[in-house]
Amino acid sequence: MSKVINIVGYSSNVGKTFLMESLIKELKNRGYSIATIKHDVHGFDIDKKGKDTYKHREAGSETVVISSKNRFAMIKELHEEIELSDIIKMLMDKDIILVEGYKNSNLRKIEVYRDGVSDRIITQKEKLIVIASDTHLDIDNNINVVNKDDVEKLVDLIEKEEEFKFENYQ
Repeated sequence: MSKVINIVGYSSNVGKTFLMESLIKELKNRGYSIATIKHDVHGFDIDKKGKDTYKHREAGSETVVISSKNRFAMIKELHEEIELSDIIKMLMDKDIILVEGYKNSNLRKIEVYRDGVSDRIITQKEKLIVIASDTHLDIDNNINVVNKDDVEKLVDLIEKEEEFKFENYQ
């Protein structure tokens, strides 16, 4: 079974991606297999004009797969966003799944708090693993606050988390 940890923050530029990179490196150093999910509220395109996969999509293919001995990618046109739980199901072969964004999910969370960027803590206390902060926060003593650069301590807390159970997610 996998552990699924959601990395959230009040806004863009709070440091979620930087923390994700640091956590991935430390978790890999400790021998874990990792998958990541990144939510993009604005939409995105990973295909490049002129490439074969782009030409396939432009010609009308609703799903394009590109595969090699090292990588596999699928580009699928959607009419509605895929549920996060369905994405997680595809990745359950990994030890740890890190999710960036999806701040309204029911997943357990590490919230990134950055002085001058964050206005408040957005995660409900019962869903909060830890706050990764660059400043001292005067909050409830029952809430863990760790310096955002103390990646070893943050990963220690991830290791203590229970494995993900879909029945607890809903």
